[in-house]
Amino acid sequence: MNTRLARSAATHDEAPAIVVSNLGRRFANTWALKGVTFQVERGEFFGIVGPDGSGKTTLIQSLCAILDPSEGRVRVHGHDTVNAAQRITSTIGYMSQVYSLYGDLTVEENLQFFARVRRVADDDFLRRKQRLLGFSGLAPFLARKTKHLSGGMQKKLALCCSLIHEPALLVLDEPTLGVDPLSRRELWHMLQEYRARHMTVVLATSYMDEAARCDRVAFLDAGAVLACDRPASFGSDLEAAFKAMKRTLPISFGLPFPSKAGTGAAIEVERLSKSFGSFKAVDEISFRVQRGEIFGLLGPNGSGKSTTIKILCGIQSATAGDTKVAGVDVASRADDAKRRIGYMSQRFSLYLDLTVRENIEFFASVYGLDRNSVATRKQWIVAMAGLAGHERMLTRDLSGALRQRLALGCAILHQPDVLFLDEPTAGVDPSSRQAFWDLINQIAGSGTTVFVTTHYLKEAEACHRVAFINRGKIIALDTPLAIRQRCGSDSLEDAFLQLMGGAG
Repeated sequence: MNTRLARSAATHDEAPAIVVSNLGRRFANTWALKGVTFQVERGEFFGIVGPDGSGKTTLIQSLCAILDPSEGRVRVHGHDTVNAAQRITSTIGYMSQVYSLYGDLTVEENLQFFARVRRVADDDFLRRKQRLLGFSGLAPFLARKTKHLSGGMQKKLALCCSLIHEPALLVLDEPTLGVDPLSRRELWHMLQEYRARHMTVVLATSYMDEAARCDRVAFLDAGAVLACDRPASFGSDLEAAFKAMKRTLPISFGLPFPSKAGTGAAIEVERLSKSFGSFKAVDEISFRVQRGEIFGLLGPNGSGKSTTIKILCGIQSATAGDTKVAGVDVASRADDAKRRIGYMSQRFSLYLDLTVRENIEFFASVYGLDRNSVATRKQWIVAMAGLAGHERMLTRDLSGALRQRLALGCAILHQPDVLFLDEPTAGVDPSSRQAFWDLINQIAGSGTTVFVTTHYLKEAEACHRVAFINRGKIIALDTPLAIRQRCGSDSLEDAFLQLMGGAG
């Protein structure tokens, strides 16, 4: 008996980290995954890429024994995910898109909580905590409540909590979603340090530059693996390979966006400040944006970008300063200003329990559109977003890319003079991101001003001008080319790292 147990243990040690055999997963009558087969070797850094709705999260959760297969099987370190689910979930590290930190606990308390859940001994906890704090840079913030951390710092803490029990396998679902380039680089340093200890990492990502750092990459589309190989085998540009493999959604602008006549400033900001208690989120910033201009506001998590947009949209009041949007003073005539602007928030501002059609009709009523206008523009949005046939579908069941385009359509239903977009492409795949920007360029070409924030610096190159903001202050404002030249950088992301003090 002991001999058999020893032989079994040896077999598990020698087995690949993950073996996926003909995996299928069905939700009601829809197959999210079908016929998926691959394996991940121990110590390998394995990437999963695919368009929105391709099945990436379903696959990740199947690997983590959170979802059972409808057909086929998954083995992790030699253990079946159905028969040994508890053993697998208790030993691996898993970081979901919506990570399970406790906002009212401090950094220290979150680390202690996850260590206790994972039954980490006190001596091991102290040693591991110091190491994790060292390479995450979180040591100065041990006493800070998690809800008061920036998005990038929360991601790093979530990763630390996933590593506190030193798992042999780490599974990450879009770990850098919604974080700025500096925080993204710091997260990758953490992952590389972990991987250097011969641990296995499986990563789902929307960033092709991240996929290129993996040992192998699986391309997933419509629930099937289209290709699985080393990044170099797909050629010098992984993003081009992705676009070539991806299904193309029908996208048409349908109805030309009406021309907005006039010249001059569409947005005027003078010495704008916003304080929350003793914290100054926005610190005496001034700038102007012209009609028809695409203007980018760029900065790290917590720099003041979203606060600035909310003030310009009349959602929050300023502590000091003057703001005009479309010629209207926002502080004294917020309701008038809101009728002239469109706003798409980071979470797309949609109602997930309403259907596509109901969301459109709701926003049409908010903007006071007449029945004839609603009918025409509803057809326009459906065509523009590739939503034909999905009008009765609940918004929560749409892919991220379709929700994104629906949110854009709802934000421009009333044909605003100024369109505000707060992180509009977070988490969408390269093809969907390009299609979205094609629409933005058409809207701006009509004379509508577009004010956008983004952490994806490659797309910020499409802006006419960009402003870099850090700790509530604007530290650079110019065309992307001029800023790159000033910093001696080949890319806007390199310039960002330099301006934010993160070069090197």
